[in-house]
Amino acid sequence: MRRAVSSVTVALGMLGATVAFTGAALAAPAPAAPAPEPVPGKKRCTIADERLRELSGLVATKSGYIVINDGTEIEARKRVFYLDTKCKISKDPVSYSGGGPFDTEDLALSPDAKTLWIADTGDNVTSKTRRERVAVWTMPVAGTKRPVLHRLSYPEGKPHDAEALLIGDDNKPLIITKVTSGKAEIYRPSGALKNGDTDPVPMAKVGEITLPKTQTENPLNTFGRVAITGATRSPDGGKVVLRTYADAFEYDVAGGDIVGALTTGKPRVTPLTDPFGEAISYSTDGKTFLTVSDGGQFTEEDPVDILSYTPSTTGAVPVADESAAKSAAGPSWFSSLSLTDLTYLIAAVGAVGALLVGAGIVGILRARRKPAPDEGPGGSERDDDLPGGRADDDRGARGGVYGGAPAGGGVYGGGPGRGPAEPAGGGVYGGGRPAGGSGGGGRPAGGSGGGGRPAGGSSGVYGGARPAGGGGVYGGGGSGGGRPPAGGRPGSGVYGGQPGGGQPPRGGGYGGGRAEPPRRGGPDPDYRGQRGGRRRDDGDPYDQYPGGGRAYRGDRY
Repeated sequence: MRRAVSSVTVALGMLGATVAFTGAALAAPAPAAPAPEPVPGKKRCTIADERLRELSGLVATKSGYIVINDGTEIEARKRVFYLDTKCKISKDPVSYSGGGPFDTEDLALSPDAKTLWIADTGDNVTSKTRRERVAVWTMPVAGTKRPVLHRLSYPEGKPHDAEALLIGDDNKPLIITKVTSGKAEIYRPSGALKNGDTDPVPMAKVGEITLPKTQTENPLNTFGRVAITGATRSPDGGKVVLRTYADAFEYDVAGGDIVGALTTGKPRVTPLTDPFGEAISYSTDGKTFLTVSDGGQFTEEDPVDILSYTPSTTGAVPVADESAAKSAAGPSWFSSLSLTDLTYLIAAVGAVGALLVGAGIVGILRARRKPAPDEGPGGSERDDDLPGGRADDDRGARGGVYGGAPAGGGVYGGGPGRGPAEPAGGGVYGGGRPAGGSGGGGRPAGGSGGGGRPAGGSSGVYGGARPAGGGGVYGGGGSGGGRPPAGGRPGSGVYGGQPGGGQPPRGGGYGGGRAEPPRRGGPDPDYRGQRGGRRRDDGDPYDQYPGGGRAYRGDRY
């Protein structure tokens, strides 16, 4: 039976796990539509100069390219570099005035393409000290003069990391912050710029940007798809592009309103394949995007290439295209259910699964903890639920262990006698056996520790009183419900007690004799269970002799 219960509980556990997993599968969102494979950028040229390993800004010119490094501690890299169309250094780099920039991040051209703007706006959030003010630098595109410093500050002195720069038709810079989540912010100077190391001109926030979500693979995963690392404006001013490590987002600009285009427009998305790209520019004809990676993330063997891409004509692919998934799966029985209905259904399935799993586990643990059934006499299985612990048969056998019995008193508990020859017998470790006493119950005759016995009988071992003439082992003795023998004292037990009055001590052990109780016309003593050829009154307190004697003899069972 128990094996069957275990099997059922295991089956319930497995069923519950199946239902739970099914509920989890139903609750899981639909898989996202696969992202389109990006078209690899076409290599224009490879930059081999070791000073150009941390590029962050790029502008295309008719003669080649202008580039700058990211923030660097190497003085030789804090320059504005001019390259030809083959990415070779074409002229001496231009140095900055004063102490130079702190963290340059992007390049931009003025609407008339005569002025080069440099964004000194980087502020790594992991640095110990955040910037209280940032700056932009301006210089002639031809590099005939050194850059001029213009200091700026954010509202309320709050620091921001920014790596994208655009120049509006009013010749004011637009600085776009780099964020790891949420919306990027656009800042613009609230007044005319000042030249040199002066107090910063305050900026005002003029808009927020929410980029469409994409699935383009890149080394930085989700962060790489939201962090804006560069910007550029087309030569005709009709388009602007923001880039991340993963994509280029191209917006149409109407009437020179760049802020309006970035905050309300829907961009076209071009996946990019430069792994750590932080720069972007239009080609001089405005037909392609040009990008370059920050080689500081590369190994020494990896080349730093300028790549070109053909701009996309489509928007971002939805991360989860529900309509496509629905048509691919075909109609189903739950297609007519509302979102609320599906939510309740999924919750119910998951709850049922969890309950079944719990029921299976509890059943298994209980089955393992339950002891195996005992074997009764003769090998028959014993039913522990029967009263008194007796064997599951009707043979009138002697009492069971640790409890009462229909006949012949049990061990550790009382019970009635075995018939006329023995009207009542005491249990071992637990008082006498006759009903009516406390403990095991037996026949009416007062006794302690499990019922007494009639006069002339014997008491229990280790406790309980006995009637006149019979003392208990390890204590007890005297008149426990019967009358003492005439002219004598109540009988004592082994390990203590005194012999009865008027009788010579017999069979007592360790300081105690006993007197043979008077029969008073009662039945003859029962000598069953003793070793052949010996009488019970010969004395055998420790049951040394084989042949049926019980533990701590000196009393009759």
